Amino acid sequence: MSYDSLPSLKTLFATVTAGVTGTLVYHYMKTKFFAVNDEENIKVSVHVEVPQQTVAYLIGRGGNNIKHIEEETCTSISFIDPGGPCRLGVIRGSKEGVQLAKLQLLKCVEEYGQLETCEIFVSETTIAWLTSEESKKLREIAALSKTRIYIDGQEKPMSLLVRGTYHQIENARECLKTRLKEMAVEDVQLETDTSKNSMVNHVPNPVKTKSQLSERAIDFEILDPTSSDGFCEVMVSVVESPSKFFVQKCGTLSKDLDCLIDDMTEFYSKGDNRLQYAAPKIEIGNLVATLIPDDSCWYRAKVVSIEPDEESDEEETILSVNLVDFGDTVKVKQCYVASLRPDFLTIQFQSIECRMAYIQPKDGVEWSEKAIEVFETLTYCAHWKILMARVESHATVNDRNVYSLKLVDTNTETDIDIAAELVRLEFGCVVDQESSM
Repeated sequence: MSYDSLPSLKTLFATVTAGVTGTLVYHYMKTKFFAVNDEENIKVSVHVEVPQQTVAYLIGRGGNNIKHIEEETCTSISFIDPGGPCRLGVIRGSKEGVQLAKLQLLKCVEEYGQLETCEIFVSETTIAWLTSEESKKLREIAALSKTRIYIDGQEKPMSLLVRGTYHQIENARECLKTRLKEMAVEDVQLETDTSKNSMVNHVPNPVKTKSQLSERAIDFEILDPTSSDGFCEVMVSVVESPSKFFVQKCGTLSKDLDCLIDDMTEFYSKGDNRLQYAAPKIEIGNLVATLIPDDSCWYRAKVVSIEPDEESDEEETILSVNLVDFGDTVKVKQCYVASLRPDFLTIQFQSIECRMAYIQPKDGVEWSEKAIEVFETLTYCAHWKILMARVESHATVNDRNVYSLKLVDTNTETDIDIAAELVRLEFGCVVDQESSM
């Protein structure tokens, strides 16, 4: 396997701590390289202007929409920000594939321009049932109807804000009615205001207080097998070393996180919302929303340290925050942090802390920089490729599960046991299971 053939991770971010690889890469530049062995297989490229506000709708965390277009047209699509109101979508591939991809990209841009927001009034009982951990029906309805659904739960009656095209909103309305009938929910009062099927400029109610928000318990996702052989599908988001790295589970949770990041970015990008959800006082341990300036997206985070600057105003205070859905720890200015809107806590934190099972550094002390670099390459760190993982054991560290994993790369013609590959390359040595945790 040749490591030189894989693209290196190069990300511009001056405020990010060492080891940050998981969050910024996929949003900023996603480039695939074509191996052209046949001189007749000529590749071309075209540029398509995409409005800045449309980009989040088009890509998402894993680039789901773009990935679908790429797979259908056998092309590669990346985005360049030259400044100004538009980004450039760069499409590379065969002449025919590029033209098909261009048409699909323009169709997505057109669909975004037709999005509306509809307000659907529901009872408090309905909200509780839709958002309960047991039912998770609200996410299911959003996925089925391909809409974004927000909750405004401060006033009575409460309301759902459904974002999508006219037909998607109607599908969401029908899905909601069907689910309520299926579950035979008692005392549900479902009222819809059909006059509000056009765009509404909705101003959220005041944010909950810190004490109210802290009472809402939310935990990190757990790693369970999804197949009879004990394996599950994961993607590596951040690597500190083979002894400490972070993964995310694949599947519907990936799409849920995509939607969450899109929703947060859309919400906090509006000045009025940021002002209303400004964090009056930041303390270590607070859950917050944070903007990563080089990425232009908003994420959920936990404050881990504060570095006040006595010579500057409070907004220039530097915070270290852990991005709880990826594992990165980054430094940001306090002016880039806001209070979390409560309904942005509807899904569990997605970063899962892990270490490799049955292996340790060759010298038994610490992993070399080269070993860490090779491990990042072997695991496609932040390239969002699926690996097969099997939990060999787990322990609780600082009230959090840490999983000891066997990782297998099935993306190549021959499956690669990543621990065995590190040993073969003389970066590590084998240890027994008890010593590996």
